[in-house]
Amino acid sequence: MVSVFSSRGLHDLGLNESSIRVALGCCLQRVRRGHFVLHHACAIAEHAPLHLLHNESATPYPRQYGDIRDNSEWLKILIRSYADELLPGTVYSHISAALILGLDPPFPATDVAEVIRPGFHRSKPTMRIRERQLAPDEMTTVGDLPVTTMHRTLLDIACDYPLEVSVPFISEALRRGQASQRALREGIEPGKRGCRRAAQAVDLAHPDHESSGEAICAVKFHRFNIWGMIPQVDTFDEFGNWIARNDFRHESLRLIVEFHGVGKYYLNENGPDRASSENHERHMKLLNAGYRVLNLVWADLFRAREFKRIKAVLDELSS
Repeated sequence: MVSVFSSRGLHDLGLNESSIRVALGCCLQRVRRGHFVLHHACAIAEHAPLHLLHNESATPYPRQYGDIRDNSEWLKILIRSYADELLPGTVYSHISAALILGLDPPFPATDVAEVIRPGFHRSKPTMRIRERQLAPDEMTTVGDLPVTTMHRTLLDIACDYPLEVSVPFISEALRRGQASQRALREGIEPGKRGCRRAAQAVDLAHPDHESSGEAICAVKFHRFNIWGMIPQVDTFDEFGNWIARNDFRHESLRLIVEFHGVGKYYLNENGPDRASSENHERHMKLLNAGYRVLNLVWADLFRAREFKRIKAVLDELSS
């Protein structure tokens, strides 16, 4: 992940308390008490041993995006800071495990590292320890980090987190071919706390959800009793000419819902203006083909009025 140093490790590299304070104003950043992350490169000779170790470990400096992804990047640093302190039998779990396994959270779901440790339960300001039993085949390692398997990680998140968190994670794993809905359904323990929520999460997840935003849309459709919205459907006009591949289209009514993430515009190779123009052209073709098109952006996913509007349009079309 990143290079994290303990106070003792910094002292072993020749830094005293005074030089650590200087480094904190330069390339070092405090993660938690007694633990520091090397944040970026610098040319100060006294800090050279830190960067030499960093380069030898082939780990990157922390990434900075300037948006909510920075919360996940900071959580990765916090996770790394505990790596050398885990007692035998302790493994990273839940959101921490998902991050280690390479999944991307839809938004900051937690700000603490999470582990499972048999026979011990405790919540601290920067770590949540859950007391649970794990079978040997439910544990693995990624690099030097002990972690729950993808299957166990997804089920734990589905049981213990809201649908808005679990469904995007499960959809991403399904899309990557790293999980199957059948295996996840079979892995849910009847009567276990959160089992009904977990079953609902697996049912709502879909490999055709191309982003966290689309997965959250599916959750909101469920919460607002909006049924029949099919993800990623090719739409054609009356002459059979292809118009677009839509994020969601109703199975029988002429309603389309599109989710517009920032990436749709700013990650387009031709730039945001071209992407916006193409989207408008597609929108007009859909309208001319007789479809109602409702557009959502990220903030709309957390506003009731937009989904009430979708429900009202469906009721109108079905009457």
